[in-house]
Amino acid sequence: MNLINIHNCYIGLMAVMSLVLVSCADETGLDNSRERGDIVFSAQIGKAVSRITNNQWDGDELVGIKVGETVKTYKVAADGKMSTEDTPYVWDGTSYDVLAWSPLTDELIDLTDQTTEKKLFDCDLLVSTAKVNSKNMRLVFKHRMTRMWWELQKFEGYTEEEVNNAKISFVGYGAVMYTDGEVTPVGEADQLIATHNTRGEYYRNGEAMLVSGDMWGKPLIRIEIGGDVYTYTPSKDDANDVAKKTGDLLPNVWQRYYLSVSKQGLKVDMESGEIGWSNGNIDGGDIVDANFKVVIPEEIKEMDGYGYDGLDEQGFIINTDNSFSITYKESKPSGGINFEGLCDRVRTVAQSSGMVTFTFSNIRSDIKLAYTEEYMEIGYYFYKDGKFGSDYKDGNTIGIIYKIGKHATDDIANYAGSKLEDNIRGYVVALKDEVNDEDDTFQWRTGTDSEGLSGDDYPENGVGDGKTTKYLGYPNTKYLIAKAEEKRIEVPAASASTSKDAPENTSGWYLPSHTQLKDLAVLANASYPNYIPLNGTYWDSSFDGGNTNAYVVNFNANGAIGSTEFYKQVDAKNKVRLILTF
Repeated sequence: MNLINIHNCYIGLMAVMSLVLVSCADETGLDNSRERGDIVFSAQIGKAVSRITNNQWDGDELVGIKVGETVKTYKVAADGKMSTEDTPYVWDGTSYDVLAWSPLTDELIDLTDQTTEKKLFDCDLLVSTAKVNSKNMRLVFKHRMTRMWWELQKFEGYTEEEVNNAKISFVGYGAVMYTDGEVTPVGEADQLIATHNTRGEYYRNGEAMLVSGDMWGKPLIRIEIGGDVYTYTPSKDDANDVAKKTGDLLPNVWQRYYLSVSKQGLKVDMESGEIGWSNGNIDGGDIVDANFKVVIPEEIKEMDGYGYDGLDEQGFIINTDNSFSITYKESKPSGGINFEGLCDRVRTVAQSSGMVTFTFSNIRSDIKLAYTEEYMEIGYYFYKDGKFGSDYKDGNTIGIIYKIGKHATDDIANYAGSKLEDNIRGYVVALKDEVNDEDDTFQWRTGTDSEGLSGDDYPENGVGDGKTTKYLGYPNTKYLIAKAEEKRIEVPAASASTSKDAPENTSGWYLPSHTQLKDLAVLANASYPNYIPLNGTYWDSSFDGGNTNAYVVNFNANGAIGSTEFYKQVDAKNKVRLILTF
């Protein structure tokens, strides 16, 4: 997580920023640092640039500082001094951990409009962890977001006017909540992010703060120019994308995408470096910490035979190969460790002793671990008896797990009338497309409109322009089938689910909602024996009440999303891939 002290540099046309809160206003403060009393925080700007104005503190930035379960509010003045109206934290000679973050807010942070410098830096979310060991406290902040930057370098076949009027956007999460230094995305990573743009005689560029995470197989950059629309989707089938890791959005990193557009298409290249990047010329004294941190819950630490390798006592990764491992004795055959963050995970079991080792490598963010009694991984096979595992079982395997755990917009109540009981453990996609008596395509409904289907009782009522984020495929499908029977019309795509058997402890098969169908791209570029990747245009169960269209998602041959097209006429013929909830 590369924590950087106050630093400011400029390379070519690119300015970079980092931020440090420091404790000392002069040497006297340092001399008395071991004296007990109220902890003194201050913010020194020095050579650094401010998050807001790019040259100094505005004087109204709020910082939350948390000790245990207590949170106190501090304010940074324009001169760098910090103050609080709460009772200050004290240094009593006993070391303890503090967590600090800025901005301090309980409101939704909108990321879609970053068109001004202030709006851009309002989306820069900062966090710091430290151990109090004096009354003069130094906090070094890292950036939770990825600083994204585009430059339009080539634009063959377009006029100067068309280039000047071009609209270039990033695509990602449109909003977040920021609590206790943790970023919680809201909705799906499919919203257009308007960037802060600048231009000179020989360049045009823009930048925005995006939520860190995996964007492989998902649209990341959209260009509208001269009536044409181009979308860049990082692909693991592209050697350059893989080499540059263009689909990994990393926290505390500045990623620069160079665009070349012509009538033949869009080409993208990328460079990246930590925020504070200066072509490698960073003063060694400016680097405070270069390690990511692992959060391990007590539930794991208390397990029989628990041990770890590659971590220090505070949970920071210290192995030179940027990996760590957790070992324990598993008492449940299906138990294991799940994680949040960017890394690779391998599970090994010593059959003789029952010891399980989880090794985490290629770590690209902080990692949060959690124990589960039903361990599974995306890509595990799902069997006819409702169980799952890593091996394909001939004649007994019905699908692939594509998402683990309950989606934030889903609820067990959505499956009333199904055989799903108690809780939602995950979601499964069928091994292959559905077929009918003629071929492998279906109409969404017979006839040329959806009249008689729309209504206030439609589960996803009110969505429009494809901007839906809900996991409502099951109630949508049941609604369409019931409505079609009532109106004496046919809905072939949804009805395809009625003839497909499913295990007793599941929802049964259904036509995915638009969001669920898009999420199947998580299986793109991976090879699973006997699983056929989505390839072509597929119906989903979402629609916005229009009389002639319903929603679709288009996939490339490798299972990645192939275009931004989201609707087709209801009488068109497209493919169907069913899913179930278990």
